Amino acid sequence: MPAKPQSLLFRGIYEFEDPSGSLLAARIPPTGSTDLFAGTAVVVRPNQCAIFVYQGQIADILGPGTHQISSENVPLLTRLTNWKFGFQSPLRCDLWFFSGNVFTARRWGTAQPVLTTLDGSAVPVRSYGNYNIRIVDPRKFLTKLVGSRSNMGISEVEEFIQGHVLQQFPLAIQGIKSIRDLSVQQKAVGQSLEAALIKTLAPFGITIAGVQVLSLLPPQEVIEAMDSKLAMDVIGDKKEYLLYKAASTMEALQASGKGDPMHMMMGLMLGKSLMGADYKEKEEATGKVVIANSKMVCTNCKQLNETNFKFCSNCGKELS
Repeated sequence: MPAKPQSLLFRGIYEFEDPSGSLLAARIPPTGSTDLFAGTAVVVRPNQCAIFVYQGQIADILGPGTHQISSENVPLLTRLTNWKFGFQSPLRCDLWFFSGNVFTARRWGTAQPVLTTLDGSAVPVRSYGNYNIRIVDPRKFLTKLVGSRSNMGISEVEEFIQGHVLQQFPLAIQGIKSIRDLSVQQKAVGQSLEAALIKTLAPFGITIAGVQVLSLLPPQEVIEAMDSKLAMDVIGDKKEYLLYKAASTMEALQASGKGDPMHMMMGLMLGKSLMGADYKEKEEATGKVVIANSKMVCTNCKQLNETNFKFCSNCGKELS
């Protein structure tokens, strides 16, 4: 919940303070109406502005400074209400104060991964970052966002902007073609996202700047698969990689002290199976060499003959 505004209201003086620094707009007083007499003062602090609303219409906008209410300095309000000279009876209207401060380091993020095409495949991508926000048009902000609230805090506006971020984010990353380019394209994605959000938020009287993408990565499973592929490419042999992976897993389980007997057994069986298959292949290859070495090849027809043969059993040529 946003903090309640503090209004200093005594002897016809209206001003607004927000010690929490979380309010963008607040009505003074929060409930009821503002009673204006002749000589009523409205104190607008630096980086603030004040708006009078009379019968649903924006009557006047006051900038920083101390404003003594009279028919001369609020002419539009005077015309709307037909004030008589002297202000013997109070004029009741709504008085709004707006902060012009820049609210920095507001957070945005993708609650769910966004699918995009990378390296020819659909890959889910997560991201988060920061941005800065401020009010640039209090009139639009009041009519489009604040409505009938008594105040509006930065947290409410963050939720509003978050929805627009999720809507624009897929378009901002569509130019990335490879997973390897995700990290180097963070700045470009931030700039594209900022340009789209500025255009989208302009009708609401707010703007954002300094959009930063602090993380732009696929899920952990995809990263682990990329690491495995890189390790396999480095090792070069698939069986050697699987043996290395099984040994690494067993060492990690043993080091953590949480070794699962089932996992240990599966690792041992995998290693035995791979080593047995490898030994069998080597044995068969060695056997073929031995068999080949125990025969004599005919130079004429390439027929294999026993070593004690003097003539080829196929073509009859003398064996050397």
